[in-house]
Amino acid sequence: MKFNYFLLTVVLTSYSCLAFSGMYKHVDEHGNVTYSNIRSNEATKVDLPPIVVVPPVDSDNINERIKKRKEDTKNREQRAAIEEKIHEESSRLDELRKEYKGGTPDRLGSERNYQRYLDRVERLRNEINVREENLNTLRYEQKSLPDMN
Repeated sequence: MKFNYFLLTVVLTSYSCLAFSGMYKHVDEHGNVTYSNIRSNEATKVDLPPIVVVPPVDSDNINERIKKRKEDTKNREQRAAIEEKIHEESSRLDELRKEYKGGTPDRLGSERNYQRYLDRVERLRNEINVREENLNTLRYEQKSLPDMN
């Protein structure tokens, strides 16, 4: 029984020595290069860099980063859409204000009847109020989005 343990110890020791034996490079007379873990007379030892072991990536951390990136992308898209709507509303509001001219817009040829003119002035005033409310709402939504750093 002791002999079996002794034999097992010798075998394990020899395998461990082989594991640390290293790599050897041999170049023959024709210039062919051979790498081996068995040492020969003409071979030179090759110093290899140590093996780098990279630990596994934490999957929870990756999932959190992916989720955060998706939220950031969604927020950027929402911000871009709101900014585009603000620009459109501002442009239309400027056009309406130019046409309104502070409450005295020019009369059109189709407005021979004074009541038509007054109806158009009222419609412009109401539309300006609606556009201003839309702009205020859009700016409020824009401020409520998280800051993108």
